[in-house]
Amino acid sequence: MFKTLRANIIPLTVALSLLMELVDATILATAIPVIAHELGVPALSLKMAMAAYLIALAAFVPVSGWIADRFGAKRVFIAALGVFAAASLLCAVQTTLPGLVIARALQGLGAAMMSPVGRLIVLRNTARSEITRAMVYVTMPALIGPALGPVFGATLTTFFGWRAIFLINLPLAALAIALTLRHMPADGAPIAKPFDTMGFLLSALGLVAAMTGLSSLGEHVLPWQASLGLTGLGVLALVLYWRRAQGRADALLDPKLFRYRTFDIGVIGSMIFRLSNGAVLLLLPLFFQLTLKTGIVVSGALVGLNALGAVSVRALVPRILDRFGFKPVMILAAVLRGLAIVGLASVSSLHDWQLVPLLVIGGAAQATVFTSINAIAYAELGAQEISTGTAFIAMSRQLSLALGIAFAGVVLELAITAVGGVPASGVLPHSAFVIGFVATGLMGPISALYFARLKPGDADGLRRVQPAQRAGSHEPPTPERAA
Repeated sequence: MFKTLRANIIPLTVALSLLMELVDATILATAIPVIAHELGVPALSLKMAMAAYLIALAAFVPVSGWIADRFGAKRVFIAALGVFAAASLLCAVQTTLPGLVIARALQGLGAAMMSPVGRLIVLRNTARSEITRAMVYVTMPALIGPALGPVFGATLTTFFGWRAIFLINLPLAALAIALTLRHMPADGAPIAKPFDTMGFLLSALGLVAAMTGLSSLGEHVLPWQASLGLTGLGVLALVLYWRRAQGRADALLDPKLFRYRTFDIGVIGSMIFRLSNGAVLLLLPLFFQLTLKTGIVVSGALVGLNALGAVSVRALVPRILDRFGFKPVMILAAVLRGLAIVGLASVSSLHDWQLVPLLVIGGAAQATVFTSINAIAYAELGAQEISTGTAFIAMSRQLSLALGIAFAGVVLELAITAVGGVPASGVLPHSAFVIGFVATGLMGPISALYFARLKPGDADGLRRVQPAQRAGSHEPPTPERAA
């Protein structure tokens, strides 16, 4: 056991950074009604605080690979942990919604360097055939956070106030910094690469404008015309970035990586699938607390069941992928995840028998897809492409989460308006969540259609038991396979 622990100390150290991110996101979602009451704002307005973190993260992730190459991955990782911890402290002392939104954005800036650079360190110290298992070590401890986080966060909020949910990041960051200093290999020689300043400005403007515009829809903070205008400006900036990046050697997000089919599917298919993850992050706590009228602790425990299902299956996924391959496993799991979310529309009481199975099965299916796409996107990348590939994957992950939160918020707003608005009692109508769960669940089958583009042999190099080896061939997958 201790030998295995020592061998995987780098993935486990990186997992601590993911643990902070996931605990932070899960706890905030659970405490939304309490925070909204204390700050004197509508509950749905808190999705701006959730989205601000993801917007800032997505905006600065594109430069993470360049910064890691230029200044050293280990140094950048330690600095990012420090920024995240300091921003967490700022979140804990806020008294207004705008202040909380700004502090959350600073957290996102730290996370933009922390998570992708940590993954980059793992990838650079892991054999290709072990990437899937390394990703399990990276993400498995982090799933403990969402499994226990809602209950833990609800308990902290109940007995110590909501500010304690941010202060918990401080000791976690200190531990991660200590482990990094002790166990991670020293940085090699810096890699001198030109910095695409205009490309960064276009990508940051595009991501911030588009995600802010989408997140503000239904908030009544901005007129809907301004929200749509921001969204349009963001999309235009991203299109200009994409056209400019074609064929550039210094592109922060290199479009040429999409010539690899596995990377294409690991990014685009992942974004479609992760929309449901962001949406559920907002829907479940509101559904339990403001429709089923559960207490915050019960709500946290129920949300935790979704993550508990993920934890229970995560260690088995590499063996399943070794046995059956990526394509059938990803398609089946994506469909099951979608059906589980749609099934939540049938729940109208805590006593409904299907509630617990739907949460656990949905979490297990989600973990299966996440493990698969976290590995498959790297199947055909060369050593020189991993930095920009990691930045691309991290950016797309956070973009899809923010879009999922915005999607769920807009659907709820429209559904509530359609049934006559929020009653004086403050109980959100069940019919609004029926629409929200059905719309969100459709993302599972849609992503499965994209996963179906995989062909036999794709990502076999990530499997310990490979069909090519049975036939006597030991050739790893090559970029030409994506043609």
